[in-house]
Amino acid sequence: MDYGRSIIAIIRERTSRRSYTPQPIAPEILAALEASAAGLRGPFGGKARVVLLDTSAWGGASINALGTYGTIRGARIFMVGMIRRDSRAMEDFGHQFEQLVLKATDLGLGTCWIGGIFNRTRFAEKAGVGGDEILPAVSPLGYPTPSRSVADSVIRWSAGSRQRRPWSELFFHGGFREALTPEVAGPYHEALEMLRWGPSASNRQPWRVVKEPGRAVYHLFLCRSRGYDKLIKAVDLQRLDLGIAMSHFELASGELGLSGAWQTLAPSVGPLPERTEYIESWVGT
Repeated sequence: MDYGRSIIAIIRERTSRRSYTPQPIAPEILAALEASAAGLRGPFGGKARVVLLDTSAWGGASINALGTYGTIRGARIFMVGMIRRDSRAMEDFGHQFEQLVLKATDLGLGTCWIGGIFNRTRFAEKAGVGGDEILPAVSPLGYPTPSRSVADSVIRWSAGSRQRRPWSELFFHGGFREALTPEVAGPYHEALEMLRWGPSASNRQPWRVVKEPGRAVYHLFLCRSRGYDKLIKAVDLQRLDLGIAMSHFELASGELGLSGAWQTLAPSVGPLPERTEYIESWVGT
């Protein structure tokens, strides 16, 4: 994925926007997004398929007809993503869809990850989701209003959207008993900070990272929030969150000149905390 400016700056800039102006999006900007989507593939090999739905072409159909239940106002174009069912489909989808969300931010558009409160069936029908595919999430696209609506502000306040867990709760050294500091992380401290900035369902921030002592190896874990394993049938929102985390870490590392790749290892980090499972490891080269 190519961006027109610093990906770290884009990650810091992006926020969820739920209210949009009537200003249309230029065709060349939409074409750039579609071209970007075509070139993506997830870390586990899955390929997301993305459709840009333009509701203004449906004779004035409102976005409420798509079942966003009033959480999105003014947007007429939605980015709808789907992916073939697979054991790692959620991570692959989160990784790719977030890169497109960041590309939209780079192009001056507002976005908002919607994985829970929308009518998945209606979106699937309009986007042409296949029988072997699943639709994990959608996002509106458009130019945000200068100020947030009352509903938007309430949603952000209730989720604590701009609050992030401290390093001591997310990043560890050698095992889960010792917190990792930015000084020990060294050149990777900014990549970890960008991972920490990732959006997540209800801002639960379910990612945990353990660094191997003396090596640029970072093991990524999912620390599952209670209830999120059964929140939505067939869509694991917190695995989507881990895909987003992988995307942020990978993109920031690349910008910082830190080469490496995701690999499946068997990390020895001692006993895992409750509801924690291994996802993948970044191995620096």
